[in-house]
Amino acid sequence: MTIKPKELTEQGLIDLAGVKVYIAGPMSGLPMFNRPMFFAAEVYLHGQGAWVMNPAVLPDGWTHDAYMRIAIPMLMECDAVAFLPGWQQSKGARQEFTRAHAFGLGLFQMDMDEVAGEVWAKQHLPLVV
Repeated sequence: MTIKPKELTEQGLIDLAGVKVYIAGPMSGLPMFNRPMFFAAEVYLHGQGAWVMNPAVLPDGWTHDAYMRIAIPMLMECDAVAFLPGWQQSKGARQEFTRAHAFGLGLFQMDMDEVAGEVWAKQHLPLVV
């Protein structure tokens, strides 16, 4: 998904209305598997009009390989991938990046923050490769 100037919102953000977006980021070894960040990103992306595939809805207890066998097909049904902070240190998110980049999916980075103990998504920016 190549972003053209006409595809930017009035705020200068990538227009995600009707775009199917997969959320990628670190989970393993993090408190609550980083689900608060995934769910905050999902709420934000829905607010931007995107259709969201969130792997954080999968149940606990499976192997990393089992999760990836489920997650990659989820990703492949999408037009773009939203990468959460820390994705570069995540084995799974790096695999998702490789697949998404190879297939020409749109790539962007989520800008996240924590306010009063709650995670919030601030904006989404193009991921420069």
